[in-house]
Order: sequence, then structure tokens, then C-alpha cells
Amino acid sequence: MNDMTAIDELQKQLRIQSTIVKCVHTLEISDNIDEAIEKLLCIIGDFYKADRAYIFEFTPDGMSMSNTYEWHREGVEPEKDKLQNLPTSMIGRWLYFFRKKGEFYINSLSGEVDKNSDEYRILNAQGIQSLMAAPVKHGDDIVGFIGVDNPGENTDTLLLMQSASAFMINNLYKRQTIEERMLKSISDIYFCMYLLNIPENTLRVISASSMLDGFMTKPEKGEEQVKETVRALIDKQFVDNVLKFFSFDTLDARMEGTNNITMDFAGKSGHWYRGNCIVVSRGRDGKIEDIIYALQIIDKEKEKELEYERAIKKALENQNQIYAEMLHIQGCGIIASYADTGKIIIINDAALEILGITENDNLYEKMFKSIIADDKETIRDNFLSALRNEGKYSYEFAVERPDGKVVYVMSEVRTAVLGGGEKVMINSLMDITDKKKLEQELLMLSETDALTGICNRRSGETRITRLLSENQKGMYCLFDIDKFKSINDNFGHTVGDKALVETARCLKKSFRSTDVTMRLGGDEFAAFIVGVESEELGALNISRFFKELENVDIPEMEGKKISVSLGAVLCTEENMNYEKIYARADETMYICKNKKGNNFEFFKG
Repeated sequence: MNDMTAIDELQKQLRIQSTIVKCVHTLEISDNIDEAIEKLLCIIGDFYKADRAYIFEFTPDGMSMSNTYEWHREGVEPEKDKLQNLPTSMIGRWLYFFRKKGEFYINSLSGEVDKNSDEYRILNAQGIQSLMAAPVKHGDDIVGFIGVDNPGENTDTLLLMQSASAFMINNLYKRQTIEERMLKSISDIYFCMYLLNIPENTLRVISASSMLDGFMTKPEKGEEQVKETVRALIDKQFVDNVLKFFSFDTLDARMEGTNNITMDFAGKSGHWYRGNCIVVSRGRDGKIEDIIYALQIIDKEKEKELEYERAIKKALENQNQIYAEMLHIQGCGIIASYADTGKIIIINDAALEILGITENDNLYEKMFKSIIADDKETIRDNFLSALRNEGKYSYEFAVERPDGKVVYVMSEVRTAVLGGGEKVMINSLMDITDKKKLEQELLMLSETDALTGICNRRSGETRITRLLSENQKGMYCLFDIDKFKSINDNFGHTVGDKALVETARCLKKSFRSTDVTMRLGGDEFAAFIVGVESEELGALNISRFFKELENVDIPEMEGKKISVSLGAVLCTEENMNYEKIYARADETMYICKNKKGNNFEFFKG
């Protein structure tokens, strides 16, 4: 190597190192991780004189990927929105080189890639003739990749991208959304948790134990994957009943009137599990669309339950005070009574504590009086039926104790015949208040927009559709924030988020709790105001909302006010559907776009 070549190489290495330092500095000084990563891609794109620089991230199960960040040179079309939820099988060749060499090149698309492949078609559609890519790793796992399209300089080195991916991974993992943190805190309680879409028979892994890594590899075959896991995991004496429990065919009938059902069963490994089916969403016809299937290991709880059963059996067989005393030290509530008279044979302290009572006179009358449930009479009827007939009956309910505390209870009633021919009823009571709180948190997570705290698109549309199906009259409003992109560009995404939060706050303050307010996505919002059937009353409601917006002052926006363009539709016709109302409001909203400030129009049909 001559002196001039050595100097050129040294200058090149210094330029690379300088750029790496600039990348690190960009990530360290920024409070906004998204903005920092976007600036980082700009630095990388400029270094390689590329058309685009981008990051793809894989889903936790590694089955699909999405373009999550993108920089593009002026005059180059962005591609990010088109590259969402793609199967990672499309880049199988890339993954091979990522693992073997830690990098991947395409110097000539037409010369190196099969023109009949998905890889060629998707790259050619974006105008990509060459590219460079490096894997993003978390530990030993490839969780995504960073790449540039059509690089013009420094194509002989991937050092910058490899370095950037190494120190960027922590920032990507810091960027968890509120939903992800909440969902993780809930899913940590479960051995595994899956989200299934019933109509499409698809499955997504929310969390799963490492022992299930070999299962759930076909997300497009949801029910089949669940059944395969059941057969591999569950003790054979329970398999048939567990398969029925998780069956799609009977799910709607079994979950009519409830959003959660459970079943306990034993696994081949010796563990006891509780299966949970938790409804996330239903269609307009009430049929289940999305549901969470989750397994919880309940070894300690089940062992206690078995101990209770053994203890009560001995107490009933021997009528011995020793065994009765054993019941009083158990955590599960136990009530034993004669089936024909209802007279209490024994009740332990745990049952008295759960029900919040100190004496057992007229016990069942007190218990049923305190029950909080829409199907209270059905519970009573089934309970009395269990008294008359041998067998068992399980149900859940809430009771309001005399001290005002609400406790959720899972109860199982069963009858037995003693050696002397006397029929007795055994009622076990389990305090499941903590479990119910977790279910309610999960339901709230599925229905609420994490940033603004109002309804998300799915839950808002479901509520409005239900109101329309009940022929409820009202006014539907659809709007978005004027020049919202300009707010993000000029003041940053953090300020943009503040504008979204303040807009949602004004919505909640302007309308009643019986109305529906929701964020559809991005800067688009909607509301359904119940009972508004005239333009005059509608204008008053909208003006009240506009007045709240005008009072919003975000210091970082330097006096610039939030304004919106709003299309309103009076829903006074019979049998209106949500899609039709949305289309009318959307058409009307764009009429206001040519006016400055807060503006609204009513649909004129």
C-alpha cells in the first residue's frame, strides 16, 4: 500500500469513527427516542448517500416484521406505510447471511435475485436496485435489521450500520408503549397467553413459557395450534374436556352473558393449570371476534383445594371435631349443610370472612341478599336445583359485605349422601377478587387509547354501533387536527402528543359520560352525542367543544392554537349503520379544510 492509499484509508476510517460518535451523541442527548432514531437514520443515509435508511422490527414470535422507522432523501417516495406485517419468510435468505456473516448485500437486484421470487417483486416495486443491511440483535436473537437502499458511497463497509445497530437496541427496548408495559405486567401472571381472532382463525402470542417454544408456529391456524398444545401439555384424563373448553364451535353459546370462563386441569408435568377464556371484542351480532386464551399455573391453590376436599370428606364421614377444626384454619371458605332443611353442619372462618358476616343464622338468605349479579335469580334457581339433585354446580358472583367491600367469589356447590342416607350440600367459596381486577385491567387495556385515555377505535365503533342498533338518535362528529404534521415537524412529536392529549381532554369535558368519544388513530377523532337531533342543538354542542379548544395553551407551541375541521351527521333515520355515517361525516369534514380556524359543517345529503 503506497503512502497516498494509506492516507486515504486512514481518512476514511476517521470519517467512519466520526460518524459513529455523531450517532452515539444523537441517541444520548435526546429525550425523545423516536426522534433520536429518525435523526440517526438521517446520518446513516447521508453517509452512504442512499435513497432510504430504515429499521425493520420482528414480532416477538419472529413470524412477521414491520418497517418501524424510515428516513428518505428528498424526492424519494416513502415506503414505510406499505411495509407493515410482512412475513419474515420473505427474507429467509437474508436471515441466513445475518447469522452466518452478520451482514447482507445486494449489489444488483436484476443480477442476483430470482425475478419470480417475492423478494424480487417487493424490492423492484420500491425501485431498489441495490441495498446493504445489518441485523439488530438482542442478546443472541435477531429482532430486526437496519438497512439502506441504493447506496452511492462507502458501499465497501457496513461498519457504521453494524455499530449503530449494536448501541441502538437498548433505545428500541426503552421505547415500550404503555399498552406493552401494562400487558406485560398482566401476562407475567400467566404461563402463556394468546390472542385469537375467531372469524379468521388466527393466533398471536402475547407471552409464553420457553417450554412452549416448539408450539404455536402457525399463526394462521389458531384453533388447530391450541388443540395441538393441549394434547402435548395436558394429562390424558383431562384432554377431552379441555379440548371442549377451548373449542371455537361452542364458544359463543358457552360465553353468552359472560366475558370470562375458566377450567382447572392437570398437566403431564404434574402441574395444575387454570385455563382462562377472556373476551376482548364481539361483533355487532354479539358473536365473539377476539379472545384471549391464557394458562395460569395454580399448583399451590389447587393443593389447598384438594386439602379442603380431603378435610371436608373426613369431617362428613366421621363427624369429628378434630377435622372440623382443621377446616377453620384453611383459606378456602367451606360450608356444609343438610340439603333438605338448609341447616348448617359446619362453616369455617374463611367462609365467614369472605361473606363478611360473624354468625351463620339465615346464612344463605344473607348471602343471596348480598349478591351483585344481573343473573341473580338464575344463580338462586341453579343453587336450589343442586340442593334437590345429586351433582354439582359452579358459578361466580360478587357480594357486597356489610362493611361495604365488594368481594368476587368463585363457588362450587355439590351434593353427597352420607352413610346414614342423609343428603348434604357442600359449598366451597374462593376469593377471586385479585383475579377479577386483572381481568378488568386487561379489558380496559383492550378498549382504551393509551395516549389520550378515551375509547380506541374498536371499542368506540362497537359502542356507537350498539346505540344505532337500538335506534338511538344522536349526532356523529368526525374531525382531525388542522396541519398536525406541521406541529410535529416544527415543535417535535412530544408536543404533537400533547396536542392529541389536550384535544381528547376537551372532548371529555365538552360531552357527557353517556356520549361516546374516541380516537380513531393519528390525529383523527370522533364523537357520538346522544339525543342531539337538530342542527341548532348540534351547533351548540360543537361550539362548546370549540370554546374548550380555544382555551388550550401549550407553551411549546409559542402561541399557536389547536384548530380542527369537523364534519357532523345527524343520525335521525331508522336503521342507520356506522359505515354510512362515517362516510358522510368524512365527506363533510373535508369541505371545512379550505377554511382557517375551527370550522364545522353538517351533512346536507
